Amino acid sequence: MKTLECIFKIIAVILTILLVSCEELTELPINDNDTKTLVVDGMITNDTMPQVVNLSLTGSFYMENEAPRATGAEVTITDNLGNEFPLYESIPGKYVTPTNIAGIIGNTYTLTINYEGETYTAQSTMPRMADIDSLSFRWDNFMETHRILLFAQEPEGKGDNYMWQLSRNGELLTTDISQMMIVNDEFVDGNYIKGLEVDFWEMEYNILAGDTITVMQYSISKRALDFFAGVLSEYNSGQVAMRPPANVASNISNGAMGLFHAASASRKTIIIE
Repeated sequence: MKTLECIFKIIAVILTILLVSCEELTELPINDNDTKTLVVDGMITNDTMPQVVNLSLTGSFYMENEAPRATGAEVTITDNLGNEFPLYESIPGKYVTPTNIAGIIGNTYTLTINYEGETYTAQSTMPRMADIDSLSFRWDNFMETHRILLFAQEPEGKGDNYMWQLSRNGELLTTDISQMMIVNDEFVDGNYIKGLEVDFWEMEYNILAGDTITVMQYSISKRALDFFAGVLSEYNSGQVAMRPPANVASNISNGAMGLFHAASASRKTIIIE
């Protein structure tokens, strides 16, 4: 079983090379004038909670400040059954559903954004869910932190893709894509995953006795996997630090950048003793 864990880690390391798809790429207008492009960061899950879509704008190549937020947009999510979920702007650029809702596995969700006279859409189908059986932990003498171990049955049938996020004492630890493990099931299809370390092995999270750790396991689409692989590729090349990613597969229409996707989720919590 240790071999399966090693395979998962190898996949995560080489993901940026192997998984960037041949789907349509959108070129960002990188320039030093005032041209701005809408950037979308949105997800709907089967976890009952307010669902969130973040909207921002690209700016000049030489812009040093944080990306400006896209305010005043009309944002809705609809499903293939005719249900409509309007979102409201809770803080500048952050749009949330007014009540807790949960997506349904197998349903297709369409995001529609009306912003400054333009309409942008994206669509995603929620993939099947793989449940977390349990969590454990071990002490890492070298990094002086506990490592979080996940146990789960990987469903039979290739094509499943996963992303993990960790929270400690209610605070999100994996705050950006470079800190998350994101893999597919190409080499572990149908196997039982025994003791996969889901806290990224290069990060120093300083997880100590008494901490309450929550792991969120997301089953994501191939389109989302390709998008994150593209972002990681640019991040590792140093491009993201200098400018918005220029060659990352986007599923947003009308020339916008970013990603809207549906993901099924499984959550487990453990107290470090």
